[in-house]
Amino acid sequence: MTSSRRVKIACIAIVLALVIISLYIYLSNAYRFYELDITRRGRGYITDEVWYVSSSRVILLKIFKQEPRQPTNSYNATVIFREKPNVPQLREKAKEYNVTIREDIYFEKLNAIYISGELRSVHEFIKSLGEIVIDVIPGWVLPDNDGINNYINWEHPPLGKYLIALVMFTLGDNPFYWRIPIAVAGALTIIFTFLALYKATSSVVASLAASLLTLLDPISRALFSIALLDGYIALFTVIALYLVFSKKYRVAVVVTLIGACFKSSALFTTIPLLLLIAREEALKKSRSPVVFIESLLKYGVLTAMTYILILAVVSLPIMYYMGVVNWFNYSVIGAAKWHASIKCTDVFRCPVSSSPWDWFMGLNSFLLYIYPDGTRLYATGFYPLWSLSLALAVIFTPLIYTSKRIYGYVVLVFLGTLLGYVGLWIIGGRTQYSFYSIHFTPLIYINLVYVFTEIIPHRDLVKEAIKYWVDLFSNIITRIFIT
Repeated sequence: MTSSRRVKIACIAIVLALVIISLYIYLSNAYRFYELDITRRGRGYITDEVWYVSSSRVILLKIFKQEPRQPTNSYNATVIFREKPNVPQLREKAKEYNVTIREDIYFEKLNAIYISGELRSVHEFIKSLGEIVIDVIPGWVLPDNDGINNYINWEHPPLGKYLIALVMFTLGDNPFYWRIPIAVAGALTIIFTFLALYKATSSVVASLAASLLTLLDPISRALFSIALLDGYIALFTVIALYLVFSKKYRVAVVVTLIGACFKSSALFTTIPLLLLIAREEALKKSRSPVVFIESLLKYGVLTAMTYILILAVVSLPIMYYMGVVNWFNYSVIGAAKWHASIKCTDVFRCPVSSSPWDWFMGLNSFLLYIYPDGTRLYATGFYPLWSLSLALAVIFTPLIYTSKRIYGYVVLVFLGTLLGYVGLWIIGGRTQYSFYSIHFTPLIYINLVYVFTEIIPHRDLVKEAIKYWVDLFSNIITRIFIT
């Protein structure tokens, strides 16, 4: 057996092991959240699952005209009324139909009750209530939010919600099932972290180290176990980086645009990709800055148009439901304004927001969950390594112009994506949350492991980078204070 074949077999074995380990960790966490919340008589939703899961259910029911599969033998539904219902009176009436109104679930903001029973009995009971019922949402109990029965979460693209809706339809409407797609996305993120760094270094050990660090980071273990959208963009970003290492920049852009149909913040990764395409165009022609700028503008416009086209295609069911003009106003124009605004101002009711640089210092972290013993789970990475990775990326950036061109891909995608979040913060999008930072997790550890395995062992490279910064600051000091 040749050495290359042995390496290939080792890589396959490692990838399979990573799949098994990551799925076990993420799905175990997902099920633990479900068990803990049900034991405490909660509704099963973890943080912003309230919005994403609820809108997925509405999309399945009101746009695709399909009901969630009921995971138990009984038929469950949230019944919404015009006015505050008289629950004791309704409970007596429900007994006539052998229907149960759940006593442990109480609504304050939504005029609703949650009922269980045999399918035919539930339908007959609801029919007997007449016009006081304005809506019925079958499946898992709705959150207690006014208007949640019509909410489709227009400010975010629909692909992630389609996946959750598909799981509801095929497996059932249950908190554990909601989280299966994001756990799978997490496992794929770990695999592509391995493949991307292996593409750059041909080192199995380095690639495995980056994968394990990404897998075990606290924010990965949390966000790949909860049905939020941000984990998906981490996956598509690391796939894009893998393609960049293969110099398939345009394919990487398309992959990133698909990721942006899960959550539009994936678009920030197009910034470094467009720079790479423009550079490639300039090198092919005359190395002229004019060609570079023209290419950047041309491909920037083309990318924006392509994204709108892809988004429109995946949003066709929603367009049919709400109309093309309404879709464009809400999901494109409205979403852009929403993301670039301060979305919550009540310091007593709003979750803590953060700036992008806070994520690398563990500051102003978003609270995800409070365990029964009072322990709090925050959306934060292992910030000592995060801050170290960011610092090293800056320190060794000069090498991309001389000795380590391939490292330029890592730095450009990492810092270019971060620039997008910083830019959003500057133009007014100050309501950013620390769980957004899952976007960076594979990039952070790919960068960190690359530096420690490919740069730091070579003293000449370290000296070269340090000399660059010493010379730069010496020149600045000379210009300001001496000349």
